Amino acid sequence: MLNLFVVLAGLVVLIASVIFGIFLPLSRGATVQGGQRIVPPPKVHLLNGIIGGTIGAVIMIIGLSGPFVEVPAGNVGVVTNFGQVQGVTLDPGLHIVVPIYQHVTNVDTRVQPHQFQEIDAASKELQTVKLTGVMNYHIDGRFANDLFQNVGTDFAEKIIDPAFNDFIKTVVPNYSVNDILAKRDEIRTLAKDALGGNLARYHIIVDDIYISNIAFSDAFQQAIEAKQVAQQQVQTEQQVLLQKQVIAQQAVTEAQGQANANVALAEGQAKATIALANGQAEANRALAASLSDQILQYQYIQKLTDKITVMLLPAGNGTIFDLKSLLGQTSATTNP
Repeated sequence: MLNLFVVLAGLVVLIASVIFGIFLPLSRGATVQGGQRIVPPPKVHLLNGIIGGTIGAVIMIIGLSGPFVEVPAGNVGVVTNFGQVQGVTLDPGLHIVVPIYQHVTNVDTRVQPHQFQEIDAASKELQTVKLTGVMNYHIDGRFANDLFQNVGTDFAEKIIDPAFNDFIKTVVPNYSVNDILAKRDEIRTLAKDALGGNLARYHIIVDDIYISNIAFSDAFQQAIEAKQVAQQQVQTEQQVLLQKQVIAQQAVTEAQGQANANVALAEGQAKATIALANGQAEANRALAASLSDQILQYQYIQKLTDKITVMLLPAGNGTIFDLKSLLGQTSATTNP
């Protein structure tokens, strides 16, 4: 931006010098017939115009050459003199370099992600495993010139991807398929330590690694899906069987409850019958105890017809019948 401003300033100086130092003085000169100049233009104005135009052109050339370099925040500037990398780097800010001779390349030192390419490896069972991941890293700005000198700015493709590829193909065969899924964090930690040690010599610091996706071959995926479907069917059948067992247990419980209720009802009825019989027997005993000879004779006389007015009794008998003997015969008949 500052270089553009310098170019515009030089252009303004050049145009002003040409207009006010050359064009206008020449236009003031008067001519007569035959092309004779009466008032020649001042030589001082012409000289000032030429000098001003030259200064404007030089300013434009300086601006176009880019002597002012701005290193943005989160970056460092790697300086090269005709392509030779210098031993110092430029901090963020505005710097002045020698045009044409020096060139500055900005290197980002902030944490940035790198998406790994899909890697094919083999598990312990020789099943094909496809992994993809993301690595967060940053560059040590103090040694950005060494990285630029030895690797260049395309270091991700040159050293990060091959290192991760080699690690995955070396470590994954130590795990079974189930372990790969269950021990993803362990593999991630091992990858971070291994890549951190490998990339440290290039002054690339690994902040973290994430295994974003783990996939298997199509045939193996189909086998897993078939196994999951079978397991789901078994679970469904177990749930149906469990429901049937619950229903059967409920029926058994209801039947036992009904049987217990019937037994309780029968026992209640039997107790009621026994209590009723005991009460009736007790009433009969009380009634029998209350029936004296006089009461029986009186009840017997009351039952005789009211048409009998005179009754003859045999000598020595107080009653027509022997009531006690009749009662004894009745009891013998009822209680054999």
